[in-house]
Amino acid sequence: ATRGRSFRDACDQCHVLPEPSSRPAAEWRRVVKRMEKNMTWMNRVVGSRAVPGEPQLRPDDILAYLERNAGR
Repeated sequence: ATRGRSFRDACDQCHVLPEPSSRPAAEWRRVVKRMEKNMTWMNRVVGSRAVPGEPQLRPDDILAYLERNAGR
């Protein structure tokens, strides 16, 4: 999988992609948790029934990407 793909697939459905370095890692954890409801509504989060070929939005992957690239 391409690094940051879950982040791009999930987040750009609703808004311009934020710059990962714009927030510290601890803040990204809160943001991703808040956005999980939107991800469930817009698409399916891992664990729900998938449609063949549909991207699976992985909150853990999104958070890991953001934390790796977070500001200090």
